[in-house]
Amino acid sequence: MIMYLSQIQIQRIINSDLQEYVESGRKIMNTETIKNRKSVRTYEEQQIPEQTMRQIREFLNQDDNPFGVPITFSILDADKDGVSSPVILGAHTYVAGKYKKQKNAEIAFGYSFEKFILYATSLGLGTVWLAATIDRKAFEKAINLGEDEVMPAVTPLGYAAQKRSLRENLMRKGMKSDQRLPYETLFFEGDFQHPMQEENAGEWVRPLAMVRLAPSATNKQPWRAVVKGNRVHFYEVKTKGYDKESTGDIQKVDLGIALCHFEIAAKEAGFNGRFMQSDPGITIAEGTEYIATYAGEIE
Repeated sequence: MIMYLSQIQIQRIINSDLQEYVESGRKIMNTETIKNRKSVRTYEEQQIPEQTMRQIREFLNQDDNPFGVPITFSILDADKDGVSSPVILGAHTYVAGKYKKQKNAEIAFGYSFEKFILYATSLGLGTVWLAATIDRKAFEKAINLGEDEVMPAVTPLGYAAQKRSLRENLMRKGMKSDQRLPYETLFFEGDFQHPMQEENAGEWVRPLAMVRLAPSATNKQPWRAVVKGNRVHFYEVKTKGYDKESTGDIQKVDLGIALCHFEIAAKEAGFNGRFMQSDPGITIAEGTEYIATYAGEIE
């Protein structure tokens, strides 16, 4: 007996398979994915398979964040859409994101976009956060950016070349991309008067380690965290010149990236928690702003 499937049935099967792929990708977005992610600016002249692009589109349609801010993603063809970056070689596909101006928008963008970056990494694709080194007007035109919208960053998408270009090596060296601030500069116990030593981090050691690995604009690492019992309070240490009309406060985007890393590692460490915004009233220095709190319990 021969069975014929309708177009609708076939599409349902395809969608089911895609959903399974997306869910499997979410499961492998773990601390190993975070450790393996590297900024890629030099790409192979290799087309991304359509099946992989379907997975990308499906993931972007479902990408969310703890702050409930909608993020709109666009997949762009460098040639057809006329977009480019002077620091990128070989990439023909870009992904851009935008949001409507509102409270927590930059943090939400950083969280959601980094989740996508890690998902792409789990698929074997290379990416890099780009904000300043792009033809911004071309990207904003390509995604039909509205007057009340902001596009903080984009990323190329493709397969990393076997060797970095000389330009990329010089950029990484100039930005000191692989260097991280000391543990006791970033993390504290109870308040900002008591720097934390890594050996005292206890059950928070893995989530905090993943925060240290988060990428940030010109590697400023603007996040700070105060551990107090079963809560971790996150703060932004501001640098002048990083809050612009075209990008929003890009260091709040960096905080969103850090929160994404922290939550992935916390879940992996057995925490059942959530982000909330309830300022604990800890004394802070000028130029420091409370961002959010992770409240968690070990399952």
